[in-house]
Amino acid sequence: MEQVRGSRVLCYFLPDRETFPPGVPGFSTQLHTEPHLLFFDQVRPIGKTKQLDLFLYTRGGMVDSVWPLVMLLREHCEKLTVIVPFRAHSGGTLICLGADEIIMTELAELSPIDPTTGNQFNPTDPTNPQGRFGISVEDVTAYFALSEERAGITDKTHKLDVFRELTSKVHPLALGNVQRVYMQIRRLAQRLLALHMNEQKSAHKFKEIIEALTEKFYSHLHAISRTEAVSLLGDWVRAPDAREEPVIWNLFSSYVNTLELRSKFVLPEFMGDEPIRDLRVIGGFLETTELSHIYETRIKVMQRPNIPANIQVQVPPGQPLPLVPWVGRMYDYGVQKMAWILNEGGD
Repeated sequence: MEQVRGSRVLCYFLPDRETFPPGVPGFSTQLHTEPHLLFFDQVRPIGKTKQLDLFLYTRGGMVDSVWPLVMLLREHCEKLTVIVPFRAHSGGTLICLGADEIIMTELAELSPIDPTTGNQFNPTDPTNPQGRFGISVEDVTAYFALSEERAGITDKTHKLDVFRELTSKVHPLALGNVQRVYMQIRRLAQRLLALHMNEQKSAHKFKEIIEALTEKFYSHLHAISRTEAVSLLGDWVRAPDAREEPVIWNLFSSYVNTLELRSKFVLPEFMGDEPIRDLRVIGGFLETTELSHIYETRIKVMQRPNIPANIQVQVPPGQPLPLVPWVGRMYDYGVQKMAWILNEGGD
């Protein structure tokens, strides 16, 4: 890709491989501030280059990781391009907004940037007392729009009752956090666009982009195609040319094959009849031609039978319950390591 593009390429690939049962640790990695120093280690040997390409795959993650990453990359190049082979969702879309150019394949997807917030004041999940529900910023906005536009509640006194009803279910400080994030995401998108667009001359375009990405798609799960992205963002979004397209697909396919993204990881098949097994998962790549880091998770997986309550099994004293084929399984995960490490093994 560097030969074809005449650029330096940095790959940031955070997979989202499905697992059965869902939620096996390590297979889905999100944007985070943790690897920021590693980004510096990656770009420092490159120095200041004319063209830097970020080859990006992510389903999103921590919003606070976006601005320092984009600013670091822009410090090391005259022109920053983000290449999106498939998914650059949520925080990944924010990263794209800070680039001078976005190259999207026919498969590529951006997404809305409306965030879901969470803090210690969020509602408790009744099915999991240790967990809390996330609150979608736009869901709160839509609640008030529903009361006014659908229910016809426009009187100030009645609108206050609508607000009181919400605060009776959701802690006021959780709603305050929603408002703070509401303002943060719009301000961040504005600052990212201003890195390469004239805000004064393009004020209307700024507003159109930000409103569309935060409100107008009405679902955080909407996949914004290349055609939609070009229509919304403008001509700084384009398709790869005839020379770029095959090398983009080759590079993307190498990550897909290494991370086995075309197949679901099935834990029962991995475990077989073993009560305990060690599992190593590669959950991300951050690399240039000179240096490679991987996100490694090491887990000790323990399985035990999930015997229905109405069935009794006689087991000799001191012996574990048998892992017979007709009984379901339950799993416990002992995470022993979860960190970015130097890719010394050539993964």
